[in-house]
Amino acid sequence: MSKKYYVLISLGIVILSLVVFTLFLNRSPGKTLNLKWKIYSVVPDINPIYREGMEKFIEDVKMMTDGQITIEYIPSGEKENIDPIKVFDAVSKGEAEMGFGSSLYWAADQIPGNNFMYTIPFGLNSRDMYAWLTIGRGLELLREIYVPYNVVPFPIGDTGGAMGGWFNRAIKNIDNFINLRIRQRSFSKKIFKKLGATIDEITAAQNSLAAFEDKRIDAIIVLGPYTDMKFSLHKGPRYYYYPGWQEPCGVLSLIINKNEWDELPENFKKIFEIACDKTYYYILDRFNTSNSAAFIELQKQGVKFMEFPPAVLDKFREYTNEVLEEEARKNTQFAEIYRSFRDFKENKSDSGWDRIVQEAVYSETTVLKFKKELQDISTVGRVYQRGNKNVVISLSGDASFNQGSAEPSKTLKDKVPNIAKLINENSISIRTILVEGHTDNRGSTFNNWRLSRVRAIKVVELLVRNGINDLLIRPVFYGDTCPINDNKTHANRRLNRRVEIVIEF
Repeated sequence: MSKKYYVLISLGIVILSLVVFTLFLNRSPGKTLNLKWKIYSVVPDINPIYREGMEKFIEDVKMMTDGQITIEYIPSGEKENIDPIKVFDAVSKGEAEMGFGSSLYWAADQIPGNNFMYTIPFGLNSRDMYAWLTIGRGLELLREIYVPYNVVPFPIGDTGGAMGGWFNRAIKNIDNFINLRIRQRSFSKKIFKKLGATIDEITAAQNSLAAFEDKRIDAIIVLGPYTDMKFSLHKGPRYYYYPGWQEPCGVLSLIINKNEWDELPENFKKIFEIACDKTYYYILDRFNTSNSAAFIELQKQGVKFMEFPPAVLDKFREYTNEVLEEEARKNTQFAEIYRSFRDFKENKSDSGWDRIVQEAVYSETTVLKFKKELQDISTVGRVYQRGNKNVVISLSGDASFNQGSAEPSKTLKDKVPNIAKLINENSISIRTILVEGHTDNRGSTFNNWRLSRVRAIKVVELLVRNGINDLLIRPVFYGDTCPINDNKTHANRRLNRRVEIVIEF
């Protein structure tokens, strides 16, 4: 074979290599794409967490695509993004490539099951919700209901658990919701309507305080302490209720026009998914941290945190289940999403596993801290921990009661205001306060039992006088191993005579 022939073959290989390399370059997203997209947000630029989260998302996408996709974030009310209600339509029609916010703004009443892309009363917490969306079938099912609208949704953030809302009067029973005017947009509005409340879906969060002051609404439900403080809601209604049964999480969505999405190379699609995943937990962690700080600040400012009565929460739960079943009967898509959501919750969230693995951590971070602070201010009795969730003040001797009587000592009276202040600062974490009267077998058993009983009642009265909510306190009178009453015989009891304040977390 001639030298000339080898040269021709070599030249052919070089030319073929150049052709292949050129084709590779032309297929490379870094060389062929130069996209400039916009995100229309339904959120005004008041709370910085939203913008910070989206700016991180934009930065991640730009970096991972080597600068071939640049994105502009436009908050609600700025430039051409005037009406948050129109964001979904703008993305659906291709007027904007992307939209950001909660599915409350995505034609919620017209798309069956759409609320599952945000939150469901008594549903999943933020981390379990993300697990259902990504590991369970949640996102797969929800994307199906968006197909007719030419939109692809992604979870991209979470506002965390909400508070139960601000009210102009104390909620004592379920009848208090009759004719109550509530500013609310989430799925729970259906439950409130069943209770006889009037729903305001028009008032924006930033205008809620003005609406309350003008007596157009009686109650405001927005989010948690941090966001509510941003809107100065603590300057209006008197009562701030928990738990936030109506919004145990608050998923934020990124919606992308399907035509634009389909044009992206597969590796760029994966980049978007990775960036959304990272942003979800960044926003969630920012909200949780900010809510914790705002919660402490609101307590310092004297905000009255109130817990919904158990009977009211039971009614909320009953009506929530009724509404979910009603919606499932109306629409097969809703029913399928609901079954998936419910099954995931029963198998994961309701299994008890989370409670078991978190109990020791809860004790370490909450109960031990409370015990240490209590020991620092209390000299009236021994302070100790009972199990993982109880802190006990054991009151006995002259430091707590005048000798031989039921009258609290001056030392106890002087210390109770500080003890009560510490309890009130932690009241949102405290389930109940037991004031236990115990007897012994010295002297007259009956007199010892009667004395401990009266002492316990005196301690209850002292706590209430110093601002402890009497609904938190329950007096208990003990024999050997069980509560005793006036009709039982106590002659053979062998017990310590003391009163114990048991704070249960």
